[in-house]
Amino acid sequence: MSFIKLPCADFISILNPIARLACSNKKSNGVLEFARILITNKSGKLAAYASASNGGQSMARRIENFESDIDMLGEDKEVLLSGEKLLSIVSAYTSFDANEPVKISWDDFSENGGLITAKRSKMKIDTADPSAYPAPPKLYAEHSVLTIPLKRLQDVLVQARGSVAVNNSTRPALNGVNIKLNCSAKAISLTATDGYRVYDNKLDVTNSKNDFNIVIPTKLIDMIQGLKVSDASELVRLRCDTNSCEITFKSTLIRSQLLDNKFPDLSELFLNEPDWLMDLEQKDMADALGRLSAAIDKRLPAIELLIDDETQETHLRTVQGGKTLGEDYLKSKVTFKPENALSVNLNFLMQAVANVTSKVARIGQHPKDKYLVIQGEDETSRMIVLPLRT
Repeated sequence: MSFIKLPCADFISILNPIARLACSNKKSNGVLEFARILITNKSGKLAAYASASNGGQSMARRIENFESDIDMLGEDKEVLLSGEKLLSIVSAYTSFDANEPVKISWDDFSENGGLITAKRSKMKIDTADPSAYPAPPKLYAEHSVLTIPLKRLQDVLVQARGSVAVNNSTRPALNGVNIKLNCSAKAISLTATDGYRVYDNKLDVTNSKNDFNIVIPTKLIDMIQGLKVSDASELVRLRCDTNSCEITFKSTLIRSQLLDNKFPDLSELFLNEPDWLMDLEQKDMADALGRLSAAIDKRLPAIELLIDDETQETHLRTVQGGKTLGEDYLKSKVTFKPENALSVNLNFLMQAVANVTSKVARIGQHPKDKYLVIQGEDETSRMIVLPLRT
């Protein structure tokens, strides 16, 4: 009987995201519903890995502290474990001490062919033959590379994700975030849009090689968000070609297919400076929009902004069929009063304001197309919200 033994803390932290990825296969995908354990013996040096795939994305994590029955002359061993059952066992073992040994053993590849034990607990688990497990996507020899602080990348990706389209079948590229690497500028730009709002930002990178222009899917974004950062300066490495992307952070390796549809060029939206209408406290604006979200037309959550340059106030009201549902107002530093009231989707505006991390939020309007531009004070991120009417 083959086995691998590891501390309970590692059993939980390493196998939890692996099992979750295996469980994300909602349709019947055979071996993709299983997590893979691989123990290798290279020149007498043992290494162990846990991995899973959903067909489009894969994750592999190195198991640092373990014991196994493989000796210095032994062959590699691997097994597939039911992702659903493994996730249940991982959750059940959270009550054990961090150093409590957990042993995974298997005799054959069958229903209840494996056994997971800790203390007096014994749990049967289904196993499967790993020979049918698909290989993850591999990069071309010619590919792009960059390194960047993971925490900063996570912060921007979670903001951009809110502007991504949901299941847009006619323009699949809008279902992801566009990332462009400019090596000469040592920076990447990140853009997302669903056709009604736009998120755009720029980040400096520490090292880079070969420019790229890719669209990453939201599933990859969620996997990046799941990586645990202990220090804001910790770096993550991205390697990309035209078809796939590889993320390396500490002992975790994530691979993903890219969205293969061309992302629209939105650079013209930011060529001209908008007419800046007002500056206001980000928290005050966010709080007021949150209050007004309780009084909206769910089908069309419209909000009107009426700017008063004499009193230096901005009046907010939610409307339905010309009738006022809720009202609020804010003290503002008005710099330009538009001819008409501004009318936008409250949910879109609320999210754009939430993305502002500085104390002051600036709101402007494009002089011709009349869309709103929301930007923080001294921030590189810019959000666009299209008007409901002008």
